[in-house]
Amino acid sequence: MDEQLSSTNSRDPRSDQLSVLHLTPSIGRKSGGLGSVAIGLTREQHKLKYQATIWCLDPFASVSKIASENDLDERDISTFRVVGPSQIGFSPAMEQAAISRRGELYTVLHQHGIWTANSRVTNRWRKTFGRPTVIAPHGTLEEYALKRSAWKKKLATLAYEGENLCQASCLHATSVSEAQSFRRYGLGNPIAIIPDGISETWLNSVGDANRLRSRLALTPDRRLLLFISRIHPKKGLPLLFEAMSLIRQDLNDWCVVIAGPDEVGHRRELESLAQRLYLEDMVKFIGPIFGDDKRDAFAAADLFILPTRSENFAIAVAEALGAGIPVITTRGAPWEELQTYDCGWWVDISVGAIKNALLEAIHRPPAELKEMGKRGKALVMDKYTWAQLAQKSIPLYDWLLGRAERPDFVVID
Repeated sequence: MDEQLSSTNSRDPRSDQLSVLHLTPSIGRKSGGLGSVAIGLTREQHKLKYQATIWCLDPFASVSKIASENDLDERDISTFRVVGPSQIGFSPAMEQAAISRRGELYTVLHQHGIWTANSRVTNRWRKTFGRPTVIAPHGTLEEYALKRSAWKKKLATLAYEGENLCQASCLHATSVSEAQSFRRYGLGNPIAIIPDGISETWLNSVGDANRLRSRLALTPDRRLLLFISRIHPKKGLPLLFEAMSLIRQDLNDWCVVIAGPDEVGHRRELESLAQRLYLEDMVKFIGPIFGDDKRDAFAAADLFILPTRSENFAIAVAEALGAGIPVITTRGAPWEELQTYDCGWWVDISVGAIKNALLEAIHRPPAELKEMGKRGKALVMDKYTWAQLAQKSIPLYDWLLGRAERPDFVVID
């Protein structure tokens, strides 16, 4: 059985040392940002000589590849079998492990993502051992997110999530705006503001722009506006298409590449909209991209855009900046630094604001865009690497364990 195999291979953290259990539904490619957060913190906490382990619900067969791709040992990741619908994430085996000798070895539990039955695991671990739990909702308490499947969230709140959130030793927000959403939801817990990050590998990598251009049959004079994220109504692509339709002639030399997995059938809606707005010749949907293909796309891009309605952090923005690409995004994402560091445009969530930003950006000389990209990369290197963020996590855990003073990034009000 998957959980038996992973249990045999798992590390044995020493209970007299700081040892962190990162709990997340998935670390695979379909996990979105949740997996990258758990992996990024775990990898860098190891480098700081602390013990950290990930428990997830991915198929056991996938763990070896994921670990190898992210410089982790297979023993740093344990998987558990799900019973029932996968989206609920109910795992009796994980719950049992959490309250056993295996779970007792951890001094802090850091949960990434809420609303799944992983929260039952956290509740049982906390009640069994009386130790600190840190809960990172990762955008799922934002107003926009709460409206989706609202009745399911109400049931989850009654069943386990209300207890999990209210009893958390600390909530983990990735931005000030996300912390404010916790307060609007009615939570009074301490809040640690620690953003998401990107890896040194990403910062040091170089993609092949020609490979992407060849794949899309783009002529050398065609410039590229890139979107990479989930193809979902939340991401605001209809706003972008409407804005593009207003400046159609200005975009004759541009191709808009839309990369990411289709959700709720939204791609079909967007393709129909592009056709109605006479944009189909300049918009290319290329599906999900990963690894070298993803890095090639950033290498080929002149600009990156995320016209989102709501984000807790927007890791794609950090990736674009880390690749040296100026960014256009909305105030739905917490990226005011695009303005303060002059590395992009941070605008209202409206067709008119996106149109104006596009006009300004596409008429900037290429050399000027490259300088903006350099400033963006410097911003990420200065503030948003996983190495720096993992260093912030340690004083947080030590404070929760009564070993240190409260860090200045922890808000109590």
